[in-house]
Amino acid sequence: MRILIVSKVPTHPVTEGNRAFIHNNVELLKTMGHDIYFLYIRQFSIHKQSEKSANIEQLRNYWQDKLFIYHQYILQKIWIMLLQRYRWYFCRGVFKCDDEYPFRLHHYINKLNVKYHFEACIVNYYDLSKALPLINIPLKGLYTHDYFAYKSLLIGNKYVAGNTTAHEEAKAMQRTPHIFALNTGEAEYFRRLSPNSKVYNVFNYYSYTPQPIIGNHNLMFLSGGNPYNINGLMWFINEVFPLIVKRTPDVKLVIGGSICSRINHLSSNEHIQIVGFVGDINEFYSLGDVAINPTYQGTGLKIKTFEAVSYDKVTLAHPHSVDGIYEPEKAPLFSSNIPKEWVDYLAELWSDESKIKEIKSKNFAYIKGMQNFIQNQYQSFFDAK
Repeated sequence: MRILIVSKVPTHPVTEGNRAFIHNNVELLKTMGHDIYFLYIRQFSIHKQSEKSANIEQLRNYWQDKLFIYHQYILQKIWIMLLQRYRWYFCRGVFKCDDEYPFRLHHYINKLNVKYHFEACIVNYYDLSKALPLINIPLKGLYTHDYFAYKSLLIGNKYVAGNTTAHEEAKAMQRTPHIFALNTGEAEYFRRLSPNSKVYNVFNYYSYTPQPIIGNHNLMFLSGGNPYNINGLMWFINEVFPLIVKRTPDVKLVIGGSICSRINHLSSNEHIQIVGFVGDINEFYSLGDVAINPTYQGTGLKIKTFEAVSYDKVTLAHPHSVDGIYEPEKAPLFSSNIPKEWVDYLAELWSDESKIKEIKSKNFAYIKGMQNFIQNQYQSFFDAK
């Protein structure tokens, strides 16, 4: 099947969770035998030209002749920036679902469709939903990535991108016959918002990468730089890590990813190693047996939790970071918000290598089960044509 993916978020470089989600699902769809095209909505940016060109170059290298770029009008970007400020200052930070919809996007998609005859189209995020009833492609769906109704209240921050009301989010969801949610709780939420839409739960697709036991006392944390990840890391460093250091003096917290540019002040801690940008995820995770995800805020997919399991790590997480995951009763995870329980678990784990081996065997079974589930969800979507 020839499928068009539409997104304001590029697939490359894969530096954030939403990019990883799109990229991983594209790879899955390719392995299922589908022909995937990508329409990237390039928004006017104040970033340096070299930074923008690097993204486009990597996109072109990956997508080749299956990449289309829709350039958002500068005037529209200015309008959106003014509208954002209006919503923040006069509407309590609440946006309408079409506030950031690119002018005439649906006309551009229909023009592409005349030439390429797409059989399916999936757009990313609710703010592109306006296109779906206006395009002439038979099978249509929406990757939600997250839910956004009253998100500012949930997070406790007025300035949350995409924050909206349940009414506006329902308006967006009811435009599409097919909705792809990323966790169990959100799937149920979208079913209530749009009873006539078919809702699928695709989590995020990961390949299983086995790794040998390293035998050290490193704790691995690979993360993007959003505020929720930083807050979770600081909770761990302030509340949990000192207790671990006291019990296990040679422990080291190894941090990688774009979060590193925002935590340079931690480099003076002898028990913390800041790696920076990670080009090879497999190589990063090969530095230790244990990964952590202490994030306790935010919504959407628990990227870091699934990723660590897929790279065969013993994974410790805050309860928030396992909420809504695939078959939680089978997940080979430790979860607690009590610092002492983290310390006790690690002490037991590091004193008995057989416990690490046991968790690794469960990692494989868990990822394999999730892979099969996700593929079946997609097959149900394609069978609906």
